[in-house]
Amino acid sequence: MKVITKPVDITEGIESKNEELTLLWLDDRINPLDSRMDWLAYSPLGREVNVVWIKSYSEFRRWLELNGQPDGICFDYNLGINVPTGYDCAQYLISYCRRNKLKLPVWSSQCPNPVEKAKINRLLKSALAVSEH
Repeated sequence: MKVITKPVDITEGIESKNEELTLLWLDDRINPLDSRMDWLAYSPLGREVNVVWIKSYSEFRRWLELNGQPDGICFDYNLGINVPTGYDCAQYLISYCRRNKLKLPVWSSQCPNPVEKAKINRLLKSALAVSEH
């Protein structure tokens, strides 16, 4: 498993996606490899993935524009105070996929707030249902 644990410098990109799956971990504070918790249990792709830790809406947008769609995404809702949220990132992902005629990648959420988690899941499930018709 290859993990990028520092805030990602999206200008570097990541190594080949051909052989391994790439998981975007969207969270401003939780390190997906913190040994005190098995955070990758939330991964919709399993644990054997390249993890790219994204901490903000702007990093999320830049990463997608430079690297294309990841294989999966783990969303947190709260990305700081008075800044765009994980919900905003999910909205951008939907727009990005529509613009590029792509299916949504698999996703999950490690958000501890069940209301916020449900809000992201409803948005993505709704977009998925629309794209399948």
